[in-house]
This record gives sequence, structure tokens and C-alpha cells, in this order.
Amino acid sequence: MGIKTPLINSFWLTRSFATTVVNNPPKDGQGNEMKIEITDRAVKQLLSLMARDKHDNEALRITVDSGGCHGFQYFYDLTPVNALKEDDVLFENNGAKVVIDSLSLGLIKGSKIDYTEELIGSQFKVVDNPQAATGCG
Repeated sequence: MGIKTPLINSFWLTRSFATTVVNNPPKDGQGNEMKIEITDRAVKQLLSLMARDKHDNEALRITVDSGGCHGFQYFYDLTPVNALKEDDVLFENNGAKVVIDSLSLGLIKGSKIDYTEELIGSQFKVVDNPQAATGCG
């Protein structure tokens, strides 16, 4: 008789990201690869944006600033893939590319990059960030 693993643990152990690391796969303190997931909505929007504006060799750059009590601040920009910096990590999902510097990646590893459409506007968004803490003190 063996010990049964709870369903939640087996889910996380077998979960595979559709997102792949194209270059510089960094590891965290435990030796695990730091990953993010690019959702299908974000892929669709990025590919649409690239096709519409003829930015076929660019990626969505995400930079994170740890804002203290106000949490993380996320900054988004387009950047040429051929102008990546040494500490940049390039992720790809079905042709959509996201670039994150290694310091920022440490603050959002395990998160999802999503695209949301709401009444107040549409935007790329970092969601389900396991590194984000809520509130102060």
C-alpha cells in the first residue's frame, strides 16, 4: 500500500505550461526553472497586435517594480527580439513572445500573462501571482 498524493499536488506536478523558455532559463533557489504562463487570450491579442502593426519580430516586455505597501507595479512595452539584454528571459507560446528581465521574473514566477477586456478598457495583465502579498502590516 502506498501513500496517495492529494489531487491538488498531482495537478501541480503534472501541469505543463504551453509557454516555453526560448533563452536564458533561470532557476530559483531550489533549482526549479522559473516560468510564467502566457494565456490563449494573451497569445491571440499579441499575435493580432503584431500582425496589425507589422511588429513581427517584437515581444511584449514586462518589467516589475516592487511597490512596497501598494504591491507590485507592472510595466508593459514592445521590444525588438534582436535587442534583448543579457539578463532577459524570452518566453514563447504559439508564436507570441514575452520578455522579462531576470529580476522581474523572480517577482512574478508562476504567474499568468493574460489579456482582459472590461468596460473600463482592455489590457495585458499579470494574474495569479504567487509572489504577490496583499496589504501592509
